[in-house]
This record gives sequence, structure tokens and C-alpha cells, in this order.
Amino acid sequence: MHIKLLKPTKIKAAVSTAFADIDLQKAETTENISFILYLVPLISSTIYAISLWTSEGLSSTLPETVYLSVTKDPYLFLISFLAICCAVLIEVFGSSKESRLSRIETNSKQIQILAVISFSAAVLSVWSTIGYSFDISRTLQILLAGRYALIFPLMLFILAFLLNTSLKFNLLSFNNLMKNASFILMIASPLIFYGLWRIHVPWEGIISITLIILIIGVALILYKGLDQTS
Repeated sequence: MHIKLLKPTKIKAAVSTAFADIDLQKAETTENISFILYLVPLISSTIYAISLWTSEGLSSTLPETVYLSVTKDPYLFLISFLAICCAVLIEVFGSSKESRLSRIETNSKQIQILAVISFSAAVLSVWSTIGYSFDISRTLQILLAGRYALIFPLMLFILAFLLNTSLKFNLLSFNNLMKNASFILMIASPLIFYGLWRIHVPWEGIISITLIILIIGVALILYKGLDQTS
């Protein structure tokens, strides 16, 4: 006896097409939002620098005060790094469970590229500050003075390292380790930031401790999502 397979009706085909279109639109929306968030560090620092530069008077070289004002601003630094973390979370959890692993690997590479761009922009800005000369000692002096110009790409490389799934430790796959820990760390990070600020801890210590906690929280969220899909 031959069983004749029923072909999908026009209604089923239309419904399937509609859901496929919705998934495609969702993926495009998350990618667009993620792309905009990835640009936040570059756009925000550029706009801030131009506004300061304009107030001091435009010139052929970037004033050192403008460079140091931008690269020493802790709020600009935090906003930029939080934007990157949000971009990763939105793109990964806005995609299907089957593609999350590849999304994480892609974002890890994108973060590394952004780190290189950020560091290169800092070096070029310092080069403009010293009058486009090749005074290496002066370049290093100003570059180190603008501490977040170095800390930001460094933290991006650390985040990319943690997102690299090929380096994932088996310990992070245990559900009892990651259960609620990721959200607790992310919620606690701004509270810790405020507490350290209230007791007058140096900015370097505040930023370092807060970002380490935040990065661990983000990494645990992503790894937990991967374990659920495996």
C-alpha cells in the first residue's frame, strides 16, 4: 500500500513564510542594533573631542588638553565598554540557539578588531598632539598619561579572550556554578562601582574591579546560554 504524502496547504505555506520573514527581520534588527552599539565608543569619543577642540579653537594639531580630557574621562570609558557588552548580549541572544556559538566567535573577532582600531586611533591622536613629529619618548609619555586610551583596548582584548569558545574551561559548563551567578555579578557591578567611589578609592581601582566583575558576569551569561543549547 502506498501512502500519499499530503502537501502543505497554501495557508501553511503562507504561515511558514510569515514566520521566516519575522525571524529574518529580527536577525536584521539585532545586527543593526549591535552594529550601532559597536560604534558608540568611536562616535562618542569623537564627538566629545570635537566639542572640546572647537571650544578651544580649531587648529592643525590636536591640543594635548583635549586628548587628555577624552582619554581620562571615566564615564565615557564606562559607557563605551557597557555598549560593547550590550552589543554582544543583544546579538547573541537575539539569534537562534543553533547560531549562538558562531555569533560569539564572530563577536570575539569583532571586539579584537575594535581594540586594534581604538589603540591605533589613540596613537594617531597623540601623533597629532605632538605636531606630527616622531618623538617616541614624548609619544609614550602622552599615551600613558591618557590611561583609558590603553585600558579600553586592553579590556576589549580580555573580553574577546573570554568569549573565545575554544578556550572555554569545563568548569564553566557546570550549571551549579553559573546558576544566577552571572546576573548577580552584573547587578552588583554598578553597586560596587558606587561603593568604591563613595569610599574614595582611586579611579584606576574602581574601574578595574568593576569591569572585571562585569566581564565575568557577561562571560557566564554567554556560556550558560551555550550549555543550554548543547
